Parts: sequence; C-alpha cells; structure tokens
Amino acid sequence: AGFKAKAAVDEHMLTKWHKLGIAPSAGCSDEEFIRRAFLDAIGTLPKADEVREFLADASADKRDKLVDKILERPEYGDFWGNLWGDLLRNKREGEEQKRGTFAFSAWIRNCFATNMPYDQFARAILTAQGEVGDNPAVNWYRHVRNQTHLVNDTSQLFLGTRVSCANCHHHPYEKMSQDDYWGFAAFFQRVGKKQGDVPADQAVFVQKTGETKQPRSGKTMKPKGLNGPEYDYVRGEDPRIKLVDWMTQPDNPYFSKAIVNRMFGHIMGLGLVNAVDDIRVTNPPSNPALLDALAKDFVEHKFDLKHLLRTIMKSQTYSLSAEPSQYNASDRQNYARYRPKRLSAEALLDAVCSVTGTPEKFPGLPLGTRAIELPDQAVSSYFLNAFGRSERESPCECDRSYAPNLAQVLHLMNSSEIQGKLSDGKGSIAELLKDKKSNDEIIENLYLRSFARKPKPGELKDAVASITAAPDRKAAIEDFCWMLLNSKEFMFNH
Repeated sequence: AGFKAKAAVDEHMLTKWHKLGIAPSAGCSDEEFIRRAFLDAIGTLPKADEVREFLADASADKRDKLVDKILERPEYGDFWGNLWGDLLRNKREGEEQKRGTFAFSAWIRNCFATNMPYDQFARAILTAQGEVGDNPAVNWYRHVRNQTHLVNDTSQLFLGTRVSCANCHHHPYEKMSQDDYWGFAAFFQRVGKKQGDVPADQAVFVQKTGETKQPRSGKTMKPKGLNGPEYDYVRGEDPRIKLVDWMTQPDNPYFSKAIVNRMFGHIMGLGLVNAVDDIRVTNPPSNPALLDALAKDFVEHKFDLKHLLRTIMKSQTYSLSAEPSQYNASDRQNYARYRPKRLSAEALLDAVCSVTGTPEKFPGLPLGTRAIELPDQAVSSYFLNAFGRSERESPCECDRSYAPNLAQVLHLMNSSEIQGKLSDGKGSIAELLKDKKSNDEIIENLYLRSFARKPKPGELKDAVASITAAPDRKAAIEDFCWMLLNSKEFMFNH
C-alpha cells in the first residue's frame, strides 16, 4: 500500500513481490535518504548545512535532483576509484613499485571522475601495452602475472564468472571444459613483459607470434570467448583486441550483466546474483527480468555507469525504509526494504573525521588526505586494517571484510586516536564552543553531522540534561560525541 512505481526497476520488483506474496516497507524519510545516497554513491557523509538545505527543499523531485548532484561531486571518482583499485589488485610489494601504483590509482580515479564508458574502461585495461609512465593501465599486468591469473581475473571481474575449476578439469557446475578455459587463455598468449625505463616498472608488449596448447591434450587452442566464437591467430595481431570486441558486443551474455549486477549489489546491499561475481546457470538471479532489463538499458546508454547508478537510485525501491513490516519480515533477497550495511573501513574513518572535524594524517601523504583517496593498501593505518580494508590479493569482493570484531570495538571505545579527534583544539566540538553555541545547538549539530537528522525531543532533552549536570562541559560534549560514533546508527548505512 502506498508504493508507486517510478521506474522499470519498480515494475519488475512489483511483479516479483506479487508472485511471492510480500509487500514493500514504507518509504524512508528525507533524513535517511540523504545520508544513504551520500554514503552509497560517494562514501561520504553530508555536512550539517547540506542536510538542512535538503530538508528545507519543498520540491517534489528533490531526491532525484540530489542524486544527480551527488554523482557530479569530486568524491565520486575517489570512492569508486578506491573500490576498483581493490578489484584490479593495485598494490605495492615494495617502495620501488610506488610510481606504477600511484599512476594506476590516479588513472582509475580519473576514469570514474570523467565517467569513461565502461566498455572503454575494460578495453583500456585488457589491451594495455607500453610503459607505466605513458599508459598506467599496464600496471594491472604486474600482479595478474600469468595466463592463469589473466583468465581467472578477467572472467571473474569483467564477465562475472568464475572459471578457475576448468583450468584442470570439466567445470563441476557449468557447461565449461578444459578446452574452453585454454581457448580463453589463448587471447593472452602473446602478452610479453620486459623491464621498463624505470627498473622497478615493467613494460607490456605484444609478441608477433605465439600459440597456446591445452596442457592435458597438447592440442593447439585458438582464442575463443566463453561459449562464444573462435578466432584465428593472425601474425602481428593482438588477440586481446578480439577478446574485448567480443565482450563488448550488445548481445554478449556476460559483460553488461556482470557490471550491472556488481553495481546493483553495491547500491542495494545484495546483487541480483549473489555473489556478484558468480553468475552461472546453477546460481540464477533473484529477478532475471530486472537483470535483463538493466543490462539492455545499460548497453543502450553506451555503457554509462552514472546513468546506471541514477536508474537504480532514483527508483522507488531504493527509497524504501530499512524497517521490516509484517508483510516482508522473512524476506532476505527481494529488496522489499532497504538492506542496511556496514560502512567500509575507508568510509567509516572519513566519517569519524567528518563528525569530529579533524583531518587524518597518513604517512607520506598530505594532511587531510581522505581514506577514500589512498592509492593502495600499503599506506599504514591501524584503523583501516582493523575495519577490514582489502589486501588486494584477488579480484573478489570478499577480499574486503565487513565482519565485526573485538579490535574494532576496542579501537572506537578506547583508542587515543579517537579521543584525540574528539578533544582536538581545532575540531568541531572546539569550534562549536568557540562560537558560543548553546547545548541544544551543539547537540543538533552533532546529530546532523553523524546521522543526517535532528535529535528526537527525548534524545535532545536527555543529552542536554546530561551535559548541563556535568562538571566539565567540554568533556561531557566529547563523551556524547563519542557515544554517537560508537552507535549502530553511525556505523551502518540504513
């Protein structure tokens, strides 16, 4: 009741809910929406003034306008660049690799900041050659070292399909043989590597000849897409170009669905196929019609990632409350309510800095560099390690952990790092006191910073009474802010 479909996403959801006999939760509040949209799209909390401005806007389409505005912010490139740096394994294995790692990181971020079409993004990485200084995307080949790595990472990352089993034997769940695996590997047979201009960097080049043999049979394999066409080797030609040509065809059964499913999973908390990189016949999507429709629309809009995000985030489904109702309490995978999710390590650290008004200082980087701007996992940070940042060992989303642990609890509750931010003489609490703000105004400001909402009357009354009764007003306000930072409402996007 009350759910009005705004977009194709909603129509497909309604069809599925009707079949299952479930109903969506009510819509979320404006306060919930602005915080949710900021964190989902750019990993950043809205400022108190941004919340006030949004809440004061009386226009009917203000949520759609907010989504458009958020997607044009500079944090967009940083946030998605950081997540894709994980998937593309961009990391240092020693300081001598710093140049290539930093260059690749900046390149990935720029691709997202400029909204490079996703097919061009994939092509630039998969067909990269030359020196890091001229073409930073060749850095991908540093950690994806051999044919097996190249096949496994390419299929899992860009095609949403795990094929590693077929390296040695027939895939147990799919119609995929060892011949299929090594036919796919043949696309990378002519990739050569040599030392670059800088000794620690490598250059990637394409050899004129080279053929792949199936290890078991010794048969020469022609380059072949997964369940796709077979190609002849041509002397002097880079077979990877034919691979990307096949992948980016509008009717490719994997490419557009894989990225649509991955992005849908990021925004909605669960992929239409879960895990997001395990699309197969024996792991069907929860809503096949929706996945097909989103993939078709994505191709028609020339692989535009921001268009895809707008399509998802402007749906009524995205605006549902996270609170379950009696009509969907048992549902876990059909999006009848928004799925709360823990903030990533980087987003959480940046959120702590935002609420306390204190910039972070990472070793070797300028003061104020945000966690979502870090080039790789080698930048030292106990906080980020404790909260599960990716070690960038694989192309799997699972490299990043969202699981709670005791170290996280103790760090937020007891660490000198958090205490130092709360009591910082240039932090938000010190500034509020310096500006002679009343207790009511200070509590409201901290709630807006932390939760993008004003305190409820009971919350405000209790907080003000606690601070008024305390012998040390500044310490009491710091304790109150500490309590907000340790709350579930702060640590989750909801």
